[in-house]
Amino acid sequence: MRFAVVGGDRRSALLCRLLCRDGHKVLSFALEQAALPEEIPRADCLQGCIYGADCVVLPTPAEKGGLLNAPLSAETLPMAEVMNALWKGQLVIGGKFSEASCRTAIRGKLLLEDLMGRADFVTGNAALTAEGALELLLANSERSLWGGRALVTGFGRIGKLLALRLKGLGAEVTVAARHPGDRALARAAGCRALEYAALEGEIGDFDFLVNTVPARVITEAILCCVSPEAVLLELASPPGGFDRSLAENIGLKALAAPGLPGKSAPYSAALLMRDTIYAILRQQEE
Repeated sequence: MRFAVVGGDRRSALLCRLLCRDGHKVLSFALEQAALPEEIPRADCLQGCIYGADCVVLPTPAEKGGLLNAPLSAETLPMAEVMNALWKGQLVIGGKFSEASCRTAIRGKLLLEDLMGRADFVTGNAALTAEGALELLLANSERSLWGGRALVTGFGRIGKLLALRLKGLGAEVTVAARHPGDRALARAAGCRALEYAALEGEIGDFDFLVNTVPARVITEAILCCVSPEAVLLELASPPGGFDRSLAENIGLKALAAPGLPGKSAPYSAALLMRDTIYAILRQQEE
């Protein structure tokens, strides 16, 4: 097959290598700062990259602020320009497309596949994110996770996997969640569980705080009660679960880790992308 890989971070660059190693023809664009072997041509323009491609692979997330997500390129490409350049009937795979991009895909009769809408991809991505979060917590604290007191806000895929990994490493884990069912499941897994309203009275007891909710569940009043020795880690997309600027201004150690799998385990993240792309192609054939 002929793949066009457009934009992205190290995950995309490693994906190029994996696809090429599997015997596919691969062209790249907006990856000029990536180390790619000679057998993977760098197209001079977007149209030259996508022309004749059986599958166009965009990043995860595909776009940021209306622009193609391309941290390994000096070129700035509006996402609308990328979508409008694609050919009718082309299979386009990426992650977290905006509503505007989806509308453009419908008008252009593209076969658009959003990786973030697939359970196989988001579950694997959550596992990689949880593992990377543990690495960041250990690297930024003088405490061990074993015996440490950890709070996880949110109990979605990432929250569940992270809470279980923390517990497996010997941490005392508390989960804060909005839904009673999530709190019940957290307790069934051996964790403590709280409503968000109860955080202000308990948040000062935690050594590690990890947010997975893309909403301000840790208010300014709660943030001011956090222990100065604690490490806060933001895993959610904007606006995030807490005000990171305020946290830093009051002397807290606050970390933000968007796109964590691409930083902590880019090769494994690229393998996950490749395997999911192959699963999509098999489904297309059926």
